[in-house]
Amino acid sequence: MEQRLVVLVLAIASLYACPAAPAFVGDDDVRVALKHVDAGKQLSRPELIRRAMQRSKARAVALSAVRNRASARFSGKNNEQQQTPPTGVPVRPSGDLEYVVDLAIGTPPQPVSVLLDTGSDLIWTQCAPCERPDTCTYRYNYGDGTMTMGVYATERFTFTSSDGDRLMTVPLGFGCGSMNVGSLNNGSGIVGFGRNPLSLVSQLSIRRFSYCLTSYASGRKSTLLFGSLSGGVYGDATGPVQTTPLLQSLHYPTFYYVHLTGLSVGARRLRIPESAFALRPDGSGGVIVDSGTALTLLPGAVLTEVVRAFRQQLRLPFANGGNPEDGVCFLVPAAWRRSSTTSQVPVPRMVFHFQGADLDLPRRNYVLDDHRRGRLCLLLADSGDDGSTIGNLMQQDMRVLYDLEAETLSFAPAQC
Repeated sequence: MEQRLVVLVLAIASLYACPAAPAFVGDDDVRVALKHVDAGKQLSRPELIRRAMQRSKARAVALSAVRNRASARFSGKNNEQQQTPPTGVPVRPSGDLEYVVDLAIGTPPQPVSVLLDTGSDLIWTQCAPCERPDTCTYRYNYGDGTMTMGVYATERFTFTSSDGDRLMTVPLGFGCGSMNVGSLNNGSGIVGFGRNPLSLVSQLSIRRFSYCLTSYASGRKSTLLFGSLSGGVYGDATGPVQTTPLLQSLHYPTFYYVHLTGLSVGARRLRIPESAFALRPDGSGGVIVDSGTALTLLPGAVLTEVVRAFRQQLRLPFANGGNPEDGVCFLVPAAWRRSSTTSQVPVPRMVFHFQGADLDLPRRNYVLDDHRRGRLCLLLADSGDDGSTIGNLMQQDMRVLYDLEAETLSFAPAQC
């Protein structure tokens, strides 16, 4: 996969001179359904997660490349990577996103399915080639060589509720892509939910957005809410709501960072310094919360400590010699393999400690029981550098709320 990540916005001055979408006004909230990219493929949970693992590996490589470039720029190293613009860099190969949103564009509305991305900003979709005078052009490149190029325009977007009723029609600036390269994985474009000006969140001045992600194999659609959300979102919560501050990087303001202070496995808090999760002045490090990455990605040294703690408490050998291509997996005892597929090997609990909040994970959010192959796998992977990403498997069956007024992230267990 090509490592180079580039964002090139052509005629930037004229782009911002294009008609802008109005701010999100009133207390009307939008509720839409999210569909997983592998929904309806009749795959088992282990098969679904193995596919998601491959997408996460591509995501890890792309994120690592971005953070390494940030560090190089800050240190003043003279190399080709320094020529990359420092802000607004989309880091995810577009074909490696996880959730699809159905909406409609134009008058009359034309239905499209786009991929949700909290890690980039541009809203764009595939369009037929066309010539438009006095328009803004754009080019947007992703980490695997995926690229969209075309006209930046304003059109009416229609969002429908999860039960099919029309909710809201609003003009938005978006990329009408006439030259697109790369996989879109069941989508025809991307809707960016990052922090920068081109995103849906910024264009509509959305104060809060929230999602509740269901298990891949559940067959139930996930939900996305956005607007003022003044009426609250925790009606489906089954446990207490916890809140932690959101952080921002001056180098990469698109992303949603949080302050992770440590990890526990079993009853023991691991001896990992808080600095291992710090967001550094050069833009390196830090912990991103992301709906589009499946696995949770940790720096190699941190992952080593976590795996060591699990192995000591599980007292199980690595499967296949701990082949990194298969993830972090342990060989299940023969007695468990011969038992019912509903039986599970006891595992130590896992807790992520954030500033002001503790995420005590349900077992299925960090463990995969692969009975067919006789293995138990941790849903964790190496980030490839000193940054971390909280993936969507860890967020499943939780109501997660991004409050952009209070600059906080809240979460609670929920029946999505």
